[in-house]
Amino acid sequence: MVNPRWRPEIANSRVPLKGPHNITKAVKPTLPQAEEYIGTHIKSDLGGKKVSNKSYEKYYKGMI
Repeated sequence: MVNPRWRPEIANSRVPLKGPHNITKAVKPTLPQAEEYIGTHIKSDLGGKKVSNKSYEKYYKGMI
């Protein structure tokens, strides 16, 4: 029985692919867009990125 999910372009095949195939394409990974910070830090530096919770800043404005 033949595996219906088997594809020679992604598996180690004993039979080489026919024609010009570029299997080793270099794909640049894309990062998701940064979201607004909603954590418990009022003003902080997390991993080299400055974060702040706007509602906490507003509430504790006289104490910071």
